[in-house]
Amino acid sequence: MKLQKASVEEFDKIRNFYWDLIDRTKDRSDTVGWKKGIYPSDGFLKESIENGELYIIGSEGGIQASVILNNLWNEGYNGLDWGIDCPREKILVPHALAVNPDVQGKGVGEKVVRNIIEIAKASGIKTVRLDILKGNIAAERLYKKTGFSFVQSKTMFYEDTGWTEFFMYELIL
Repeated sequence: MKLQKASVEEFDKIRNFYWDLIDRTKDRSDTVGWKKGIYPSDGFLKESIENGELYIIGSEGGIQASVILNNLWNEGYNGLDWGIDCPREKILVPHALAVNPDVQGKGVGEKVVRNIIEIAKASGIKTVRLDILKGNIAAERLYKKTGFSFVQSKTMFYEDTGWTEFFMYELIL
């Protein structure tokens, strides 16, 4: 089970994957906080596909997982006490990591994160950094299990959540 770069032709399938995930998880207490058309927006998804940054794990039954990988981050990342100082091109930030609710709890998320780490190492990346919406216990559990360390909590602004507390994590490679 490996992450593969998505193609432009898969856009509708990918957007539908995210929208279905949003619908199916909106009533859970550990929700990701995403909103249809806002995050991940169509523009963000399309641009990520075009830039070769959107990866999926697919199956004949549909998409099992998706993630966007680049070196862009919220300005709230700046000035934090990260574990390593390195240039932007040596930092990888996963965005919109999502696992189909039908396969959650079956190790797919862990496989995605392990694939991200492999991609990062093969690209000469020195560190993987990310933020998790406070209360997203499943994501915290996943990243801790795969070796990430908590850096600090930080209030940041995103269009889909407004000013909200996030937990910042890092994995130094």
